[in-house]
Amino acid sequence: MSQQPLNVSMSSKKQHIRLWYECLQICHSQKEFSDNLKKSKSFYNDWGDVKNTKFDHWWKDHKILFDDLYIRETDKVSKNPNTLTLNIPLSENVSTIMKEVKKIVENKQIEKLKEKGVDLNNKKSSKIGLSKYSFTQSEIKGVFHYINLEIYKIYLKLNKPPINRNFLIEVRKDFDSRKRSQLRKSILNLPTMDMFEKQYQTNVDLDDNIRSIRRGIKSVEKTLINVSNGKFP
Repeated sequence: MSQQPLNVSMSSKKQHIRLWYECLQICHSQKEFSDNLKKSKSFYNDWGDVKNTKFDHWWKDHKILFDDLYIRETDKVSKNPNTLTLNIPLSENVSTIMKEVKKIVENKQIEKLKEKGVDLNNKKSSKIGLSKYSFTQSEIKGVFHYINLEIYKIYLKLNKPPINRNFLIEVRKDFDSRKRSQLRKSILNLPTMDMFEKQYQTNVDLDDNIRSIRRGIKSVEKTLINVSNGKFP
């Protein structure tokens, strides 16, 4: 079965935050995450009411929480704890300035990471992600998380049924009903309804597909645990 490309734009930071937000909404709807959410309540305090607010509306008032910091000239001392104010003599040689700035910034970054309890020996990424609401990975497979999350929503809607041929048929029906969604041409090897009827009539016929869906659901469950603890993904 050939894979079809899925033309869904999940490369922007906003869309990744949308996934985080929707995962948090799911966590609030499931009792098994209540203890974790109590512990992370102060972490998510600035997010406000996520249970009853659609993402696009919420984003308008809360996108400032995720603003990227950038280098710029300023005449004020920033109160942001993740910035550093330096006095740079313009009379100094540029290469000397760069070396000194690099040294000071690297030392300050190490201090911040130690404050957060990050194990510097096991840190894989050079991106430090010091902001309160930063991602736990420098590279996020947005489309992968998006598709699995949509399948997981169907899984919840059907009260967590067995992952078998019947469930895959329900996923296919749901995807097909979204007339404008690219999920209808998902990169997942999900058979069409015609293929279910003619080629894939038993669970054994769909063994690889069923295993793939199970892995995706397990992946979402792991992400939900992370989100309930204040991390993404």
